[in-house]
This record gives sequence, structure tokens and C-alpha cells, in this order.
Amino acid sequence: MRRELLSLLLAMAMLVTSCSEPVDPGTEPGDEPQEQPDGPTGGEGNEEDENKEPIEAKYKAGEYYKVGLAEGIIAYVDESGEHGLLISLDEGYTQWSTEYIMLVVQGGEFSREDGARNTAYIKSQENWEELYPAVVWCQSKNALGLSSWYLPAPGELAKAAQNLKAINETLETMGLDVIATGVNDGYWSSEEYGVQGAYAMNMASGDFADYGHDKKAYNRVRAMRKF
Repeated sequence: MRRELLSLLLAMAMLVTSCSEPVDPGTEPGDEPQEQPDGPTGGEGNEEDENKEPIEAKYKAGEYYKVGLAEGIIAYVDESGEHGLLISLDEGYTQWSTEYIMLVVQGGEFSREDGARNTAYIKSQENWEELYPAVVWCQSKNALGLSSWYLPAPGELAKAAQNLKAINETLETMGLDVIATGVNDGYWSSEEYGVQGAYAMNMASGDFADYGHDKKAYNRVRAMRKF
């Protein structure tokens, strides 16, 4: 009887051993395969992506612009989309010059594209504040530390004329006077044309006359600045 009981126990031990799953020799008992996290760094998002700076929006012609004390409408944007020209929110109506005087230009001729340089030439003249009302009007924008507003060159007015629709739409939305487009509505530039004349731009056509307008005549004026 005892011998039969031992035989039965031995048989049961062999049965249990044969039914057990083999253990992977490279895995410790109790280790379970871990679920792989989503994404290259785990979690729902990528920390590196979250820390990236947002792409800065580029400027567009016709948009309202205000940075610090500089405020105006974007008249032109260069290829970078980050720099260009502003045109003033308001305008004046005045003479280019109160007298027929040929300016003494130091360092070369007037620029077709750089009104800031032209304005600096005009301001270098004796008694310029009494002689050149259009420049004085533009310089009145330079208050509280600003110094960048100037009477634009013909080429700068032409760039603004290319975006006239967008500029005027913004001015109208803001309840401000739009840039005039009448046949006789000229805007003074900073380029002189001889003793008696200076160039003025018709913004509707985007062209300036091949001859100078009478300096003592009254025309519209808008200041411009670079940004």
C-alpha cells in the first residue's frame, strides 16, 4: 500500500512538470513585456515641438501698424515680408516751398527712391522751416522722440500707389480720410525739379509728371517712414 502511494505521488509530480511553460533564459521570472509609448518621446505630445517659437506672421500692405509710437498704414512690404514703408494716417494740404529757390544738395542729386535722404537735404538748408512747408508738415509727426517720418520720394509714393486699394480700405474702416484719387489730386514728393518746380504724384495712376509742379502751389502731402 505504501509502495502504491509513492508511485501515485511520483506520477502526479511528473504530470505537473510537463504542463509548466518554459521560462525564457533571458527573462527573469515575473518580468512582463512593457507597452511601447506613443510617439518618439512618449506621451501625447512632443516636448520639443511644444517649446518651439511660433512662426511670426509677415506684414501685408494695407494693414494697420502700431509699434511703440510709430503708427500708420503699411504702404509697401519688401520681399522679406518683415520690412517696408508706412504712410501716415492723415494728410496735409500745403506748398512745397514758399519761394523759388534752387536747393544746394550736398553729396549728390536728389534720390528717386529715398525720401529720408531728400528730406535731410532740405532740412540742411538755411531757414528750411520757413521755406519748405511740406517737409515741416511731415516733420511734425516726429514728436516724443520719433525722428523717422519724412516727405517721401517719388518712387516711394509709386509703391504706395500700387497698394492704394488696400490702404484706402483700411483708412475707410478706421473712419479716416482716404488717399485722394481725383485727376487733380497730387501728392508732394521730396524731389525737386529745378528752381520753380517739384515732383508730385497722382496716386490714382501711380505716375508722376515728367515736369515739376509749381513749388508755391498747394498739393496734398502724406508723411512716410521705414519699418
